[in-house]
Amino acid sequence: MFFSLSLQIYAQEGFKMIRKAEHKYENGHNNSALKLLSKAENMNYGFCGNASMDANRAINLLKAKIYINKKEYQMARNSLDSIGWEHISDNLDSIRIRTYQMEYGKDSLSNMIDSSFVNTKVDCRECDCYSIITLTNGKVLKLKVNSIKNNLICLAEEKKKVEFWVTWFIESENYKLIKDKS
Repeated sequence: MFFSLSLQIYAQEGFKMIRKAEHKYENGHNNSALKLLSKAENMNYGFCGNASMDANRAINLLKAKIYINKKEYQMARNSLDSIGWEHISDNLDSIRIRTYQMEYGKDSLSNMIDSSFVNTKVDCRECDCYSIITLTNGKVLKLKVNSIKNNLICLAEEKKKVEFWVTWFIESENYKLIKDKS
């Protein structure tokens, strides 16, 4: 009893640290929030995998928000890429797309993406697949392949992976977001 109670206390301390970081962020203290999140990353969340995954997700989503505020868009995308487990309703690629739009401009990104599909690769590792699009400006756009499409694409032969992904992507909400002029 004492052992499991002490683990819960340590796990709660980590989530308290995340809440403190959220409060700092809400009050405009981004650097202080990042320091607290750094501490929270190293805290013990007990032996329940779900608590660790929830903490990782909360930490990295907040980091992404902070980096977006600081206009450090690549750091925001790195934080999103560090989320090991997404909720089914998550569409982190929409956040990634917004960071690319803020960094390159909406019209510029829209034009570059259409002419860059020929430079697309699909990289599948373990349980995640990413499309890697080399844009005409030489920068690389990285989007996560939807988990439902992930299995279909990863099982395809190498030449078909990109074709499947591009066909699916052009019909997706994320592509509509790229094309949105508002």
